[in-house]
Amino acid sequence: METHVPLISTRTKGPLGLAHLPRLWLKMRLSAKGKLAEDYRAGEGGFDGLLLTTLGIESTAAIAFIKTSQPGYLTFEAWVKENANPESLTSEAISAFNNRILSFPKPEPGRTEMLELLGLPSSDKEWLGTDLNDLDDWHGVHLSLLDEV
Repeated sequence: METHVPLISTRTKGPLGLAHLPRLWLKMRLSAKGKLAEDYRAGEGGFDGLLLTTLGIESTAAIAFIKTSQPGYLTFEAWVKENANPESLTSEAISAFNNRILSFPKPEPGRTEMLELLGLPSSDKEWLGTDLNDLDDWHGVHLSLLDEV
């Protein structure tokens, strides 16, 4: 079965304005169909877990909704609005979450491992998680296309 790297960036926001929510939706949709590329998680841990916890939504509930309903993104976002803690959806709370997730530095040892995988020098540059995750996604797509040759 063909698998896919989720190419929606954590930086991407839907109408609700939450960073990472479109990526979370895509990863869970792909995972529900067995099409999420290996080494990607969907709905638990990392930015996925942080977002769902911030919203007050259990990962199992979100995963079950995605699996049974197979929603488009806007339908998923509407479900999030209905199921999230209302305080997590204020403009202030969304802004605080976006700032937190979009300014989060990639922690060790993952930072060094990813720099080595990508062939980037280990410098004093503070790599944000979103930067390295995007580069890793693009690298994964590149490798998958090489396999087709």
